Amino acid sequence: MDTGSHLLFGATLAGLAHLSPAVQSDPTLSAAVLCATMIGSHAPDFDMVFRLGGADAYFRHHRGWSHSLPAVALWPLAIGPLTAWAFGCSSDLWLVTAWTLLAVVLHVAFDLTNAYGVQCLLPFRRGWKHLDALCLTDPFLLLIHGAALIDWLIEGGRKAGTLCGIAWLVTAIYTVWRIAYHEVIVRRLKARFHGWKAVHALPDLRWRRWHYVVQTDTDFYMGKIDGRKLLPAATLPSEPVGAAHDCVRASRGVAPVQALLQFAKRAYVKWQAQPDGGYLVVWTDLRFWRERDWPFRAEVRLDRQLNVVEQKLGWYKKAWEPPYV
Repeated sequence: MDTGSHLLFGATLAGLAHLSPAVQSDPTLSAAVLCATMIGSHAPDFDMVFRLGGADAYFRHHRGWSHSLPAVALWPLAIGPLTAWAFGCSSDLWLVTAWTLLAVVLHVAFDLTNAYGVQCLLPFRRGWKHLDALCLTDPFLLLIHGAALIDWLIEGGRKAGTLCGIAWLVTAIYTVWRIAYHEVIVRRLKARFHGWKAVHALPDLRWRRWHYVVQTDTDFYMGKIDGRKLLPAATLPSEPVGAAHDCVRASRGVAPVQALLQFAKRAYVKWQAQPDGGYLVVWTDLRFWRERDWPFRAEVRLDRQLNVVEQKLGWYKKAWEPPYV
């Protein structure tokens, strides 16, 4: 999820902690838990420091080791005791740490529901895991948790546990429903495209709309599902035209392309000859398609001797535009 969502979830998780009489009756402990859950809800994304090393370093490491199994254990041990000590709640150290652990686990779990995915099984497995069920920013969850937080601020801590408890119950039901709905969509696509090799369905902000890409032996099929309607949008050959060109081979060794290929599930490439005799090579992950261009891409410009002139990697879209990852 996005940073704002994680922090909001951390706040309502602290509200849920008020179901504990110890937290509800002690304003200092309540403040400590709130601080710990909000930091814990964001802690795995401290890997944003890799942005200082450039876009390729960030994409190579984001949602990697900071979201791994060891990190899930280490973040609470680093945040919980320090927060308890800072608020003078050392006697409740394990309570504060337990809520921090829950905040970290939920951060990774929500990232898992997103199409971008997470390397949550490190060090045992390096692959990216993604359930493709929720958008990066889910308006429904923001509404539910935002309402619970506002009611908490108005009503005070006395009702915080109940209000936030309802929000988290609705969240659990909603998330399970979205995961199940995604599986139904995937089954529909598999039944429609015989001989499929890979099927991806990505969520839209509208609950009944999904974006899909299906790979067969010969082609990639891309389109949308709107309710019961399947709306094809584009078809590409599974083997890109000109994929064996020297400019494509030269671009593979460039850091942004290597970072993208390490992450991509359905990597695809195209190239264009430039007026100056050089080449523009563009790589993408077809899961994140849209009709007018490829919003997530690595671009490499080479001169006619295949020397790299310019290289860049990133998202070329507005936050409110699809795909919502």
